[in-house]
Amino acid sequence: MKSKLRYRFTWVSLILLLICSTVLVAGAWNARILQSYSPVLMMILWICISTTGIFLFMLAVKKAHRQWIDEERHLELEAIKEKEKRAHHREPSKEKKELDFNTMSRKLVRRIPEKISLEQMGPLLLKNLARELEIMSGVYYIEQNGKFKAASTYAMVSATEPYSFIAGEGLTGQVARNQQILVLTRLPEGHLEVYSGLGKAAPSYLAIVPLLHKGRTVAVLECSGYKYEPKKVESMFRIFARDLMDKLSLNLA
Repeated sequence: MKSKLRYRFTWVSLILLLICSTVLVAGAWNARILQSYSPVLMMILWICISTTGIFLFMLAVKKAHRQWIDEERHLELEAIKEKEKRAHHREPSKEKKELDFNTMSRKLVRRIPEKISLEQMGPLLLKNLARELEIMSGVYYIEQNGKFKAASTYAMVSATEPYSFIAGEGLTGQVARNQQILVLTRLPEGHLEVYSGLGKAAPSYLAIVPLLHKGRTVAVLECSGYKYEPKKVESMFRIFARDLMDKLSLNLA
């Protein structure tokens, strides 16, 4: 109802403006020829013209303001839709990445033979981790008479061989005692640096993984890398260590 009245007033104002302008022009022309004019009539015409002109001007300003607001809302909605679209495209990729880690864990376990000793498993394990997880370096320790000794290494160049330890000694020993995976992102300077023909590089994380059999730590895997998020790597190693030792449990002495 309000819009209909505004529509009618707009047309009435436009017609009144045209009539008053025509009468004003005619009156001015007549006064020039006859040398006589009515001041009252001229004043009334000017008031009518001014009033209708202001009314039509305000309507135009209001319409322009409404169009501006509509355009701003449209742009805002487009930005929200674009943001939701990008988020929607990111979610599947995130799920896919998580699924890849689960697949990677199963693939690593599948590549380890059922009937293999802990000593023989070291080189094969590090080789597969370098291929699938792209680790930068690694050391594989096995427990012998209460002491853990390095049985296999990958991409390690050092003046001394990797050290041996007992449970509770150093970070690796603490992992062997606590039987909990440890993933570090703040590494000591020079720790497990990787050497190649292009120089040396420091990793972004260090993972220490205990391998358990019948509630006892029988081996420890220590490796470093850079490519994947440390939290995801930790989740992958947790699944991998559990499934691997379940697979080997029947054949381990």
